Amino acid sequence: MSSLAATQADGYHIPDEYYTSGAYKKKSISQFNGSKGHNQYLQRSVVRFELPFNGVCTKCEAVVGKGTRFNAHKAHVDDYFSSKIYEFTTKCRSCADCEFKIRTNPKDGTFDYVVGIRKKIEEFNSTE
Repeated sequence: MSSLAATQADGYHIPDEYYTSGAYKKKSISQFNGSKGHNQYLQRSVVRFELPFNGVCTKCEAVVGKGTRFNAHKAHVDDYFSSKIYEFTTKCRSCADCEFKIRTNPKDGTFDYVVGIRKKIEEFNSTE
């Protein structure tokens, strides 16, 4: 069987440089070819994030409901003992100028709205 027929049978071709350079000991074929990953998180640290509380944009005063989903940039910013503190950055859907930053708070087991958004506080009158 010729090498071309074998390549077509396997569905992929491994270049000779992969073995001669010794890269097969350290890297996968994808890493050797320069692939950065197959999804948004591996390429650009983008995750699907859902707001944990109702919020209000600080710039346009638009209400952003609990459960609204965004494509957010996820970044490790700090540590709390052995827990990592992550910060999620996204933009307002209404004005697209304001940038929201939401940070995990492992001490209290919640999320903190840091920049661009604040929690919507609703007061109820219990006498009625």
